[in-house]
Amino acid sequence: MANIKSVKQSLTVRLGSDLRFPIAGNFESINGLQLLLQDIQRLLLTIPGERPMRPNFGCNLRNQIWENMEAARVSGAASIRESLHLYEPRITLIGVSGTSNENTGLITFNIQFVVNSTDTAVNLVFPFRAGTQLSFA
Repeated sequence: MANIKSVKQSLTVRLGSDLRFPIAGNFESINGLQLLLQDIQRLLLTIPGERPMRPNFGCNLRNQIWENMEAARVSGAASIRESLHLYEPRITLIGVSGTSNENTGLITFNIQFVVNSTDTAVNLVFPFRAGTQLSFA
């Protein structure tokens, strides 16, 4: 068992540490809540089948890019909910909702969850472009 001396060290031990992505010339490490948010973003931007050793890992969100905005909002929220339940055991999901802007083609997903190890409530806003425009996330 680790000898934990501070709240920050406690968060690092419980949530882990890794490299910040994308790597831009230096190897910067991140930990705690920032690592968790990065892992959630990677999960949501990975298409199932993209990782050879984990063919089911990911979220079908990026497959919705050419769908009708309303359909992409509804099925995207369901895909996010399912992926987080399956692949992110460090959180308890409270809810996922989406709002769409027809003029810009932007769907904003509001993901609310609690970090299990710290009982911290987090509200993550995840933007996504649907319709005829590409998403460069």
